[in-house]
Amino acid sequence: MSSEKKERSFVIDAIILCAITLVLGGILAGVYTMTKGTIEQRQADTDSKACEKVISSVEGATVAEADEDAVTKANDFLTKHILNSSKEVSEEASESYSKYVTVTTVKKLQISGADVGYVYIADAKKGYGGSISFVLGVCNGVVTGIEITSQSETAGLGANCESDNFKNKFALEKGLQYPSSDDIPMFYKAGTTPKDEQGQIEAMSGATVTSRAIANAVKGILYYDKELRGAE
Repeated sequence: MSSEKKERSFVIDAIILCAITLVLGGILAGVYTMTKGTIEQRQADTDSKACEKVISSVEGATVAEADEDAVTKANDFLTKHILNSSKEVSEEASESYSKYVTVTTVKKLQISGADVGYVYIADAKKGYGGSISFVLGVCNGVVTGIEITSQSETAGLGANCESDNFKNKFALEKGLQYPSSDDIPMFYKAGTTPKDEQGQIEAMSGATVTSRAIANAVKGILYYDKELRGAE
């Protein structure tokens, strides 16, 4: 085959390949457009059910919309505060809570129309398999419950964060709130003695990374919640 024919063949093959790529890209874009709304609605339904579940331990509690700038204020706080410290910094630091958690939605927790806390929808960003989406209820500074709404952790290990055994570590009767000391981690490894039972949870066995990711995210939110309440 002459060089001219080879060149023409390469051009034709390239054109065919580009056409196939464009067609497949168009199909994928169409499928994404068609399913995007459904996916978003399913996630919204999941989040809504989780919000109701995390406040179910508080008698008479309901969820209401918060101020429009509630999410911005929460993430600004997380950006300016360092992990395991209530100290404020002038700008985002390498260990800022924003590296560990992003708040996507804030709702009010009310009883008889009175504000008594908040429900936070957030992503813990340091999971073993990536971000872990969760909903956290906080009433008067105390965690009412947590629900995991999306995760990609290892089956049988980190994925157990969805189990009642793990979630119950955050139950209202545990009285879990921000640790009494900045330098105390919010989790401790299974089999060790907790330093501060009011401010720590036991990590899942074999899944310390997942446990730490969720605990650090919760701790950052609790510090922000403390700020909102003006607590000492």
